Amino acid sequence: MNPFKRMDIYSPTTMRQYAGRPRHELEPHLFAIAEEAYRRMINEKVNQSIIVSGESGAGKTQSARYVMRYFAVVDESNSPGQQNHSDGNSTSIEDAVLSTNPIMEAFGNSKTTRNDNSSRFGKYIEIIFEKKPNDPNSVTIVGAHIRTYLLERSRLVFQPDSERNYHIFYQLCAAAPAAERKELGIESWDHFFYLNQGKTGVANGMDDVEEFGITQKGMSTVGISVSSQWDVFRICAALLHIGNIKITDSRGNAEIDDNDAALLMASKLLGIDAAEFKKWLIKKQIVTRSEKIVKDANKYQAITSRDSVAKFIYSMLFDWIVKIVNIKLDSTSKTKDSRFIGVLDIYGFEHFQKNSFEQFCINYANEKLQQEFTRHVFRLEQEEYVAEKIAWSFIDFADNQPCIDMIENKLGILDLLDEESRLPSGADNSLITKFYQRFGTQDFKFFEKPRFGQTEFVIKHYACKVTYQIDGFIEKNKDTVSDEQLQMLNESSFEFLREVVHIEPEAPKASPPPGRPGARGGSNKKPTLGSIFKGSLVKLMDTLRETNPHYIRCIKPNQAKAPFEFEAHNVLGQLEACGVLETIKISRAGYPSKQTYAEFANHYYYLVHSSEWKTDPKTLTKKIVEFAIKGENKYELGETKIFFRAGELAYLEKIRSAKFTEIVTFIQKNCIRRYHQRRYQKMRESAITIQRMVRGHLARKLYKSMREEAAAIRIQKQVRGAIARKRFVRILRATRKIQRVWRKFIYRRDFEIIHRRAAALKIQSTWRMYKAKKEYQRKRRQIIIIQSLWRRRVARKEYKQLKIESRSVGKLKETNYKLDAKVFELSQSLDSKKKECNELIKTVQTLEEQLASWKEKFTKMDALQKSKGSESQEETAELRKQIISLVESKETLVKETEKLHGMIRKRDDNITHLQTENQARLEEIKKYKDDLRNAPKAEDTATVNALKKEVASLREQMGRLVAGKYRTDRITEKFLNNDYAAANPLPAPGPVHTSAAARMSMSFFESAAQVTARVAESLGRASETEVKPKPQHVIIEDDSEPKDRPVRMLEARELEDEVIESLITNLRIPLPSTQTIATRKEIFFPAHLIGYLLSELLAHKLTERMRELLNHILRAIQLSTMKFEDDYVSAFWFSNTYELMSVIKSARLRLPRPSIAYQEDKQSASAVLHSVNADLKRVMLDIYQGWVKEFKKRLANMIVPAVIENQSLPGYICKQSGGIWSQWAVKSSTTSQFSIDQLLNFLSKLSKTMRCYYMEESMSRQILTELLRVIGVSAFNHLLMRKNFCTWKRGVQIQYNVSRLEEWCTGHGIAEATLHLQQLLQAAKLLTLNKTSASDIEIIFDVCFLLNPTQIKKLLSLYYAADFDSPLSSELLKIVANRAAGNEKSDTLLLDLDSAPEFIYPEPRNVKAVEKFIPAWIDLPYIQAVLSASIESPSTPGAK
Repeated sequence: MNPFKRMDIYSPTTMRQYAGRPRHELEPHLFAIAEEAYRRMINEKVNQSIIVSGESGAGKTQSARYVMRYFAVVDESNSPGQQNHSDGNSTSIEDAVLSTNPIMEAFGNSKTTRNDNSSRFGKYIEIIFEKKPNDPNSVTIVGAHIRTYLLERSRLVFQPDSERNYHIFYQLCAAAPAAERKELGIESWDHFFYLNQGKTGVANGMDDVEEFGITQKGMSTVGISVSSQWDVFRICAALLHIGNIKITDSRGNAEIDDNDAALLMASKLLGIDAAEFKKWLIKKQIVTRSEKIVKDANKYQAITSRDSVAKFIYSMLFDWIVKIVNIKLDSTSKTKDSRFIGVLDIYGFEHFQKNSFEQFCINYANEKLQQEFTRHVFRLEQEEYVAEKIAWSFIDFADNQPCIDMIENKLGILDLLDEESRLPSGADNSLITKFYQRFGTQDFKFFEKPRFGQTEFVIKHYACKVTYQIDGFIEKNKDTVSDEQLQMLNESSFEFLREVVHIEPEAPKASPPPGRPGARGGSNKKPTLGSIFKGSLVKLMDTLRETNPHYIRCIKPNQAKAPFEFEAHNVLGQLEACGVLETIKISRAGYPSKQTYAEFANHYYYLVHSSEWKTDPKTLTKKIVEFAIKGENKYELGETKIFFRAGELAYLEKIRSAKFTEIVTFIQKNCIRRYHQRRYQKMRESAITIQRMVRGHLARKLYKSMREEAAAIRIQKQVRGAIARKRFVRILRATRKIQRVWRKFIYRRDFEIIHRRAAALKIQSTWRMYKAKKEYQRKRRQIIIIQSLWRRRVARKEYKQLKIESRSVGKLKETNYKLDAKVFELSQSLDSKKKECNELIKTVQTLEEQLASWKEKFTKMDALQKSKGSESQEETAELRKQIISLVESKETLVKETEKLHGMIRKRDDNITHLQTENQARLEEIKKYKDDLRNAPKAEDTATVNALKKEVASLREQMGRLVAGKYRTDRITEKFLNNDYAAANPLPAPGPVHTSAAARMSMSFFESAAQVTARVAESLGRASETEVKPKPQHVIIEDDSEPKDRPVRMLEARELEDEVIESLITNLRIPLPSTQTIATRKEIFFPAHLIGYLLSELLAHKLTERMRELLNHILRAIQLSTMKFEDDYVSAFWFSNTYELMSVIKSARLRLPRPSIAYQEDKQSASAVLHSVNADLKRVMLDIYQGWVKEFKKRLANMIVPAVIENQSLPGYICKQSGGIWSQWAVKSSTTSQFSIDQLLNFLSKLSKTMRCYYMEESMSRQILTELLRVIGVSAFNHLLMRKNFCTWKRGVQIQYNVSRLEEWCTGHGIAEATLHLQQLLQAAKLLTLNKTSASDIEIIFDVCFLLNPTQIKKLLSLYYAADFDSPLSSELLKIVANRAAGNEKSDTLLLDLDSAPEFIYPEPRNVKAVEKFIPAWIDLPYIQAVLSASIESPSTPGAK
């Protein structure tokens, strides 16, 4: 098994461990198989073969490498220093053999998705041995020979994603020296078309530069000179340039530019003419009888021609390398004593999504190898059993010879393929048609025709069915170049290329087969790839049959190539594919372990006593197995060997190990005993002396420790006191600091608020001042203008007047006097203004100094505030959170307190109101009693008739109310809770915790019962012949013996009528309500009363009466519940039936242990109760099945609208397609549809009803789980049958609806019911997942693992692309169809709705005592009398 990690289990040390050791002595290993082949070749003188098989990535190449290294190391250890000097160098033949591995891997291996070093060809290496001259019992390696099979030529021109071309090209691009790189035109790998198609140029764990050096070293080791090596690399570089030749399309014809750099470089490296090379790439020559026609090729034909040339050259180069290696390794001195061990490293069975001609040839080879392996295993096993003459029956095995005959026989697949390949008009379509006509009959069971398409065929291989695509079969089978291209290569100036492409002429056959009539002759027909592979495979089989084969099966533990990860299903598939399981089956059917008598006796002789040791190994072997193995058919004694069944040899090894352990233990015991006995005596003497000294030391130490303890206690007391004081002081300081910081924060916050308020006021005042000032200046300017105009006017008038007055002298003198006075006033005013100015300057200076000091103080305060704020911010953060949480808690508590106060006030009002009504009712009842007491004893006929009518009317009303329809809608519930209570305002004497509706209903029935009793009493006094007295009067006035009274009470027919009519048929069942819930006694009192009556009947040995009463009770319960008109009736009696079964079981457990004679009586109490229990189970099953069936009818019209069609998410509303669906959608949009909320309400009401009636949890869980199963199955089946409906938005809506159902299940404690919704949920997920590529289909199959391929195929076929979504491509649908094709017969499309699980009866609970409770609102006089009788006689078994 490939661990995908290098492990130290293949070292030379390990090789030496396995050298010369039998295979069964050590653990299974590659070296054990190699050693066995090596020894058998020497001892038996027979050639050996080691077949290494397994799938890609399983480690075949590495295993073959280790096997070859083992042979080389073993040979070196046997003959140190021996070297091969035949060619004049000092390289040993062992090194040459090992050096072939890096060469073949460089030119034949590549990176694939499954393996980073996958062999793309098969090889068979024959390692040749000869006897040593001086030691005839040992051999040495003298040579080797390599044969190759089916090199994957197509990988040269095409690689899938994440895969590489052959390693040699990447090594050349990475490690070529600068000079050679320039000469060969080599660049990085991504510049070449043949290398960059897989988009991967690096393999994990592989250094191309280092590997190139190893490859060159290996080529030098096998004798390829350095010049020849660079000739090989020159051809490889030319192939890369051929891939870069650009071929374009010009009007349907191919065209290549004459100056194409890749064309010129490739022609230069190959030594051919570029024009000639270009000509035969874009043209082709057709040879007729009389002439040769050169025709233009299209672009596809030209590209095919280019790739064919490249593949041909590389294939011939690969064959040349193998030929050169064989020339170097072949022994020149072979003798008749030469023997070889062949190591076959061939590709394993391959099965991909797309399988072509390469996979067909590989699987054909594996078919041949599997046939040889199976025949070899059966032949060896059965021949050995026959030779040893042991009892053995031959086993038939699965023979795959018909499959091989279908492939390789005349007119087989290969024959038809070659025939079609040789036809000028041969095509893949005509080939597949011939396959269908030839093999599509009943005679060929290993061939199948696919259901869809005409381009595939299926072959049933031994491992599995493989579907092959016919495209490219003929082209790959031909895989040749034209004669013109071959001639061009043979005429190359490059001598090494001519040597490589030279084809050796085939030897003429002795008797060639006659040609077909009308054929022109087949002597010049080129062999096809299939015929070549078939011939080489036949030679390989002949070689393997002539050798003794050994098999190594390589297993790939996981597909991710992760180290030490094991995928069980993957490994099991590989074991089935390589036939290991069939081999194990054969071995287990026979005797897989065997040994010769001498080996067995020498290995296990000490298992028996020495007195039984015999010289005859067979006799001693028989003694050993008879002593150690107990049992028959565990071993068989043959002529020379003993055979064991599987596991017996391991058992003998276990006994042998135990015997070894026992012997060794016995010897060790005595030796150790003697040693320790002498040691003990010395130690005892020393110990006594040491103890004496130690005890004195311990006493002194104890005294010292006591003193230290007393001192330590005193020190601890002082230290703890100091620590406590210090801690208290620290807490006190911290508290004060917190308070100080908090107060500082409060003060700073208040100061900041005041500061901001003052700043706001200042800004407001400044702004208002600015607005007022601006308005003032505007008005002032206007006033000044007006004043100026007015003054100008006045001045003009004065000017005119002054002009007139100026002409007089008196006027001038008066003016002069006025001006002098004015000057004097102005001088005095100027002096006063100067004084005022000086005072103002001094004031301004003072204010500026004060302002500077205040600014400095403010700056200091601001800096101090910022530093203190950053320090206190962290300290006060926690306090803020606590304060906020406390304030929120306070507000919540205040609200809750107010709410509770309101509820208390409301409750007090209700209590007061009810007390008032109760008092009124009591007074009314008292009044009725007084009227009855004062009523006359004789009534006339009219009164009697009136009372009769009143009684009949009351009984009719009671019957209607008891048998009334229960409806779950809110209108009926409101009527029951409000209107009915208002119409019957009588107080209920029942428990305080009952609902208002229940109290009113009970008061009504109590009043009706009182009126009925009063009427019956009056009728009894009036006329005893007209009205029959109440049964309770008869029971009370009975003067019979006390011992017979209970029996007659129980046998009375009136008691049965009362149980059937009052307790079952006309019982008023408490309605389910969320406000108040009835107690268990109020729900289960019918079951307890019936159980009590049955117990009384059983106690008085009234078995027949008990059976009769029980049958009538069960029949009445079935009649009441099987109508299924009201869910609460079914729930009530379903719960009471289970409670009655529990009461019966408890009564059965309390029965006294009967005697032997009593146990034989069929009418015993235990047998009767067992029969009763069976009848109750049958009734429970009828109620469950009928009720569930009724629920299914109700859900039938609700599931699809609520789960599938309901669109609760507004952002994902689906717009339906046109046609009939659109018309139907328009019509249905006006009608009412069910929603998911209505469905959940239905389930919630049902769950509430079952909880109100205290139904057993397992019973309610089964009902709800079954309903959810019906919902999931119905919705899933409807989704599969709905066309033009499956969109991704619909998937989102369905996922949301299913999640609502899952939330409901989780909330109601039935999480396991969600399992029934998983298939619907995965179908919805399938609609929402991406569906654009093949990987998306794989993801869908992984996510939707509960859906079978047929269901996935159906959903994808119904998928409707809408709202920016693209439709599914035909390729994806074809992939899904292929995966579903193999399981369509076994897969079911629709889920089975009727396969409901069986009802599981719950285990009856233990009822400690029967409740003899009768509600006040029901009148049961006979049952009450029976209960009273049991109280008077407490010795009754049913008394509580």
